[in-house]
Amino acid sequence: MTTDLINTPPEFHILAAGVRAPEGPAIDSEGRLHLVSSEDAAIFRVSGDGDIQEVASTGGRPNGLVFNSAGEMFVADAALKAILRIDAGGSSEIFVDEYEGTSFGGPNDLCFLPNGDLLFTDPIRRPQPDPAISPVYRVTPDGKVSAFANELAYPNGIAVSTDGSQVYVSESRAQRLVAFTVDDSGNLLDQQLVRRFREPGNPDGLAVDVEGNILQTLPGIRAVAYISASGELLDLYHVADWAPANLAFGGDDMKTVYVCGAAQNSIYQFRHPFAGAPLY
Repeated sequence: MTTDLINTPPEFHILAAGVRAPEGPAIDSEGRLHLVSSEDAAIFRVSGDGDIQEVASTGGRPNGLVFNSAGEMFVADAALKAILRIDAGGSSEIFVDEYEGTSFGGPNDLCFLPNGDLLFTDPIRRPQPDPAISPVYRVTPDGKVSAFANELAYPNGIAVSTDGSQVYVSESRAQRLVAFTVDDSGNLLDQQLVRRFREPGNPDGLAVDVEGNILQTLPGIRAVAYISASGELLDLYHVADWAPANLAFGGDDMKTVYVCGAAQNSIYQFRHPFAGAPLY
């Protein structure tokens, strides 16, 4: 895998710019795009025309962002070492910040299971070449925390498969995308390797379409890999200087992909042949 690839995705353009260290794109129940500025501890709503409006602030270093079925916003904040819950008025509270009396390392990304449980990655933030072996946690709606998976090499992006039976996690420092099979209650049944990427891909955020295929960001080579659920590389998108970190499906037909890229402090968008999988 090289860094001189030129394969621009369909209808690619910059939607908005000027958000410092944009991360965690997410769509609310009304179809509106939200994302965070990790540098400015702010949460923004971005219109289809690229207008940016600040809707909340965490006071830390927010990263992942997701909405539940009730419209509440949940944010993984690495500096506060907590998962925050933010209401429609922008008021924030700590949802969870420890497991069995030990503080989290620095929550990164999060998603909901079909049963309403929240999953989030919590990488230990040690410099390379430390593999930063870390867990993924699970939280029930009433705030009970348990370990979902352990011993992952810097677990980063996380997403649920179209049918809710698989949880995908990017292991940035192992250059891997792995899948965990879960039952209807969200209990982990099995783990398998989906794909191993060549260095320095550094897999980060990911999103799943209704066909079960996966869009995986590879900021280390400034690319987004389009892969099947079995790990086959279907396409590889590369745009100079965009350094894609995280992405999400949105738009009226859920076929628009929004990509956050810190290299230019910009939010990009392109079109995908299939709609994004429904979020739980």
